[in-house]
Amino acid sequence: MPGFGHRFYFVGKVPLPFFVLLCLLFLNTFLMFAGEYFLPKTTLVALRWYQDNSITIQFVLLAMMPAVVIIFRKRVRWSGQK
Repeated sequence: MPGFGHRFYFVGKVPLPFFVLLCLLFLNTFLMFAGEYFLPKTTLVALRWYQDNSITIQFVLLAMMPAVVIIFRKRVRWSGQK
């Protein structure tokens, strides 16, 4: 399929901020679904705030990942179509 040959990759190790954001993104995704089905609706105020704002947190984490790629752009390479 056209378009699947393009990809960006980091030269060397993945930067720590990118790895941390990726872990937080997966954790937030898990907590969004687990919190909706397994946590009772009458919980602590902080947990209730998280449940109300988890989608916003998800999009902020997603927006921060390209920002990290731009900051570390000297370590990013592009692999064209093969």
